Amino acid sequence: MLMLRRYITIKTYRPPYEIDHDILIAHFTIALVTPSGNLLRALLLTLNEFNSLCVGEVVQPNPGAITAFGGPIAYLIIQGLILLALLIWCDGGFDPLFHLRNRRRRKGDDEFYSGSPATDLTSLPRSPRSPKSPRSLRSPTFKSHMSGLRVEHLTKSFGDILAVDDITFSVAPSMVFALLGPNGAGKSTTISLIRGDLRPDRGGGDVFVEGISVNANRTAARKRLGVCPQFDAMDTMTVVEHLRFYGRVRGVPDVQRNVEAVIEAVGLVPYRNRMAQNLSGGNKRKLSLGIALMGNPAVLLLDEPSSGMDAASKRVMWRTLEAVTRGRAMLITTHSMEEADRLAHRAGIMATRGLALDTVAGLRRRFGDDWHVDVVLRGAPHVPNKVAERVRAWIEENIAGSVFEDTRMWHGQLRFKVHRHVIGSSAASLFRQLEENKEMLRLEYYSVSQTTLDQVFLTIVGRHNIEEDMNRAAFPQRRRSCKELGRSALGNA
Repeated sequence: MLMLRRYITIKTYRPPYEIDHDILIAHFTIALVTPSGNLLRALLLTLNEFNSLCVGEVVQPNPGAITAFGGPIAYLIIQGLILLALLIWCDGGFDPLFHLRNRRRRKGDDEFYSGSPATDLTSLPRSPRSPKSPRSLRSPTFKSHMSGLRVEHLTKSFGDILAVDDITFSVAPSMVFALLGPNGAGKSTTISLIRGDLRPDRGGGDVFVEGISVNANRTAARKRLGVCPQFDAMDTMTVVEHLRFYGRVRGVPDVQRNVEAVIEAVGLVPYRNRMAQNLSGGNKRKLSLGIALMGNPAVLLLDEPSSGMDAASKRVMWRTLEAVTRGRAMLITTHSMEEADRLAHRAGIMATRGLALDTVAGLRRRFGDDWHVDVVLRGAPHVPNKVAERVRAWIEENIAGSVFEDTRMWHGQLRFKVHRHVIGSSAASLFRQLEENKEMLRLEYYSVSQTTLDQVFLTIVGRHNIEEDMNRAAFPQRRRSCKELGRSALGNA
């Protein structure tokens, strides 16, 4: 429009003997920075509008001349090369305003965890951005800035919806960190921010992979990052061809050597020449893990690595992950508490903001330090209620600290918990009481177990009343609070 408006203005107000000269000047100045101006010039030349194709009284004999089609074509070629280079530069992570936006670092950003004591996030300083929430998933004493993965004050919003609110954590080499949370908690958004697929809000923190900023130098950071997404990116190629292809894409120096090492590491040697589409679900997940391992990355991101797998395949995948953990920082997101319990050294629970962070055993001690006892009476499920009531009364009277989780008898099955601080860290006294009175109470079976990570998770999200903290307009399906869902799940367990 600018070019056309300029042409019309020149044609209307300039003297006739200066029109052609001024139109050429307008074209070569405006079209220098506007590719659309060159396209307009080519269209006007084709239609010979404003006599643009004429030289004096005759038509331009050389269509490739600079004053004819040669000018717009040359401009478009140069502009295309410049814009392509700028696109590659920006997509590689160049951000000219990044250092200006992040010049002022918050005090204490250098302190992250590596095997430090448990941290209850409700006691951390509160963020001025979100006065109701703890500041971050953080605990002290992590000093190495050049190893593993660091996430600093990561914040991302989509319009009025705050998806990730000031999350901070780090993962040291040879450590597996499980990022847990309910649906809509922001886990996948966090993964996308770490990968560099999304940019944090202005002043919304940064991610460092082996000390390299993802925001400032995305290409260099991605070379040290391996990603296993939820879906299996399979094509019509064999296992070896997949690995070889992704190795070349990542610029791995010795592709064949890496392919052989990865195939052996993930246990796909018998299937190396099989078409990837014909693999079982478990082996497809192994191939996805192998693709993430190409180039020997220092940091692995696993987004629900065992999703859609049966129980047996899951355990094979877990053994594979345990075998490749050494020397790498590994971050996994999962809805399987059993998987997190098996693989993770530390776990963080989030729901937009950070709720809790500790080792899995530490979370149990802090949020569920109980012994859980399941009792099945002889003759169940055909047990009269009065018999079950008598057993319950005996337990409440003779086992100190016992608390029944449900008032119902469940057809001769009783479930209660005993606080660990009442009977100590050992359950020997509890076993002794139950075994000595087994015949008198007519017990068929009984079991004593620690609090599971599922119960810890439900306790934490219930304690923070997640429904009030999440955006209700964005999540209309959340009719019941997580506390109510937690009580319901525990009652059905």
